[in-house]
Amino acid sequence: MTRLFAFLVIIFLFANCSSSRLVDEYINAETPNFQANKVLVVGLTPHGGLQRQFEYSLQQALEAEDVIAIKSVDYFEEPVHEINQSEENLANLEKQLIDAGFDAVLFSKVTGQESKVTMAQSYRNIARSFESFSDYYSENKPVSASEQLEEYPVYNTETSLYCLCPGKERDLIWRGKIDIVDPPAATASIRDYVRTLIQALKRNNLLIIK
Repeated sequence: MTRLFAFLVIIFLFANCSSSRLVDEYINAETPNFQANKVLVVGLTPHGGLQRQFEYSLQQALEAEDVIAIKSVDYFEEPVHEINQSEENLANLEKQLIDAGFDAVLFSKVTGQESKVTMAQSYRNIARSFESFSDYYSENKPVSASEQLEEYPVYNTETSLYCLCPGKERDLIWRGKIDIVDPPAATASIRDYVRTLIQALKRNNLLIIK
């Protein structure tokens, strides 16, 4: 009974946490406490509606921390993912941004997707290791459609902060990998993602200096 109660508590805690979590990060040790005067916020996705929603949410969160942020959908005439990615064009674009007063760019993109199983399913998988042959045989009957729903998607994302520093070639300041676990509606997923990202930037004294 004690083990069952502890297991239910764990499920409750996971069910009430954010859908986004920081799983890995890199920070450039040569640029501590980086603070920009003007940041370009870029959501790299071909889905125009989601890009606008994400960039707006991140812009609002940064400006709430007294960081000047401009959405790429407001700055560029064409979708950012359709911009020519040649080195020459990127160099010209960097100069254009510097001339416009930008000193940092914040890129976010989805890098992959994977499937996981619920904690209840994982618990059953572990428990099977201790069952008898008859229990194993009965548990491994054909899986029904409802049981298959215990798998859930995890989206792997990456956010990179670049310094547009004169004399340096798009210097990487910070990169964080954030997993979006079994995402709810788009609005809630974006809200959780932005909250996780802002917390990481605060903790590292990047853009938002304590």
